[in-house]
Amino acid sequence: MIQKKIWLTALTLNLTLPLGADASVYSVMNQVGVAANLQGATDHYGNTTGGLGLRASLYNGSFFGTAKYRHEFGATYQGYTGGNTNTIGLKFGYLFNASNILAVGPYVGYEYNHFAQSNHFFNYHSSLSTNGLGGGLYAAAALPGVNVTGYIGYLGSFAGTHYISKLAPATFNDASNLLQMGVNAYYPLMANVSLYVGLHDDDFTHSGAPNILRGTVGLGIQF
Repeated sequence: MIQKKIWLTALTLNLTLPLGADASVYSVMNQVGVAANLQGATDHYGNTTGGLGLRASLYNGSFFGTAKYRHEFGATYQGYTGGNTNTIGLKFGYLFNASNILAVGPYVGYEYNHFAQSNHFFNYHSSLSTNGLGGGLYAAAALPGVNVTGYIGYLGSFAGTHYISKLAPATFNDASNLLQMGVNAYYPLMANVSLYVGLHDDDFTHSGAPNILRGTVGLGIQF
């Protein structure tokens, strides 16, 4: 009778726990994923665009690294017939165990952004390229049925280029620092596969660069 009760209890817990749930804080830190993005510039006359993104993260002995590439289809601002955004970002850091469900630590980060837009009717093209280097705070948590990662950081611009096509095309240096924050939640679908959703905010300090709010939905594979 006791063995039967133990077996029934184990079966009940197995059925009620989310499929593939993992209590480890670091269970999603070794992962590659692909996502669809929807972002909007929150500045005046900002445009809403969609895109695709790739991301990867690696964790080993408290050290971690993340890499991302993102492409957005369409101009950042309204009034243009074409345009796109390309982003490359890297983070490297160290996580300390704050508890059995939370780890936090510092990171250094680099990010490249290229905003391009054009109006074919007026043969007008412009672009803004930014390079930022800085750091911030990263966190990873294991909650019931879901893992969460989040960050907040500040990148100082060490190189920026603004191009505007006119009768005499002009290229000039244009620096823009970046305050950014974001959070991803990972829901286990099956062994080693997670659905993740995220919300991210990028605020550039220069008036010519956009402030962007972005949502993501993707699939990640743990390894």
